[in-house]
Amino acid sequence: MDKYNTFRKEYPVFYYHGFEVKDEDSYIFVTYHYEIEGLMNFYPTLKVPKKANSQYDKEFLNKIIFSAGLAEIPSYWKPTCSPKVMITCGKLNDDQISWVKKLMYHGLGEFFYVNHIHPNYDDFVEIESSGPSYEGVDTKNNYDGYMVAVGGGKDSIVSLEILKNKKNKKVFIMNNRQVCFDSSRVAGIPSSDILNVERLFDKNIIELNNRGFLNGHTPISSCIALIGYLTAYLNDMKYVVLSNEASANEASVLGTSINHQYSKSIEFENDFRYYTSHYLSPNISYFSLLRPLNELQIMSIFTKYPKYFKHFISCNNGGKRKNIGRVDGWCLHCPKCLFVYILMSNFVDQEEMASIFGENLLDKEEMLTYFLELLGKKETKPFECVGTVEEVSYVVHNLCLREGKKPYLIQYYMDHYKVEENKHELLDDFNEENNVPSDLIPVIKEELHRDRENN
Repeated sequence: MDKYNTFRKEYPVFYYHGFEVKDEDSYIFVTYHYEIEGLMNFYPTLKVPKKANSQYDKEFLNKIIFSAGLAEIPSYWKPTCSPKVMITCGKLNDDQISWVKKLMYHGLGEFFYVNHIHPNYDDFVEIESSGPSYEGVDTKNNYDGYMVAVGGGKDSIVSLEILKNKKNKKVFIMNNRQVCFDSSRVAGIPSSDILNVERLFDKNIIELNNRGFLNGHTPISSCIALIGYLTAYLNDMKYVVLSNEASANEASVLGTSINHQYSKSIEFENDFRYYTSHYLSPNISYFSLLRPLNELQIMSIFTKYPKYFKHFISCNNGGKRKNIGRVDGWCLHCPKCLFVYILMSNFVDQEEMASIFGENLLDKEEMLTYFLELLGKKETKPFECVGTVEEVSYVVHNLCLREGKKPYLIQYYMDHYKVEENKHELLDDFNEENNVPSDLIPVIKEELHRDRENN
């Protein structure tokens, strides 16, 4: 808290100065400009592919680029948490200012918690804006098709399978991650239908981290949402399809609203859809295809397609795994790896699990703290994109009741906690609070009840 107050006094103003756009034949290149007055300037960039001979309104394009820049503010504001944000490249009305302020407050909830900061919503930041007014919404209405954001994990793979029979489908990837290309290829997506966006943050932020300025988690999914929206516009795509699940709504700090996955939650999704329909285009729709499902149901669908078992990674520390001889992989030491391993174990036997991951994570004593956090036995869940306490408990109880020798973590649970048969059948749930187009609901339900693929 001392650093927070000190930096706010020393650096009272943060600027979003603007952006420059280079419009090339096959892509646009955007350079943003932010500044912590008296400390440092930042120039992050975006390279976004566009459809050949695409026709678009450049003023409206600038409006989307400007809006995408709003989502980047938390990443460069957080080192000093300056009490005033000055936006000099576009005029916002009170409603839009409230939207940005809410994103900053809730999207940085984990950041505030970890840094022991207790901001007051009313006065943690004042936002002022000036510059061009981007009035009106886009009236173009020839958008078509589904653009699926693929991150290389099980969720986006499930979305691709649900939409496999839909025409005019493209994949949206960030920063050339090989596993994204691999899973898309296995799903039958041709390389010509993969839209790869390059988002490069300004490395000056690392210098500030090393110098002891404030650091922590930011709502990156809000940036992805707006960059995806921009990519859809440049490629005439109607639907921006995310793969965020019902489970993303659960708080990371139990009993609070602090959520590592805030910008993956239904609350953010609803706010984002409101913003884009009122201030951008009502004809491009952003939604999460998997919102009706919980993590266990998503895993039940994923495990019906063994062809992906060697072509998915749901670990944010990829690159640290050495035992499978590739750059991108599972680190096998983080709570995300353990969470995926636990849920997958509900549907796949341990011999096959060990083949997929390289070792049995349930037999690693050093994973005990993460294991207990995932089960809700600690103050917080892991600050990772993991499912609910109920989902983990459901699978752990099932594993406890299976015959045979128990791995370390399962035996520990049996020795210290009461094991009962699950009374709530999570696989039967269906979350009605979603924005999925009505014609896709039957397709999701059909996929949920499909038999396992024979390959």
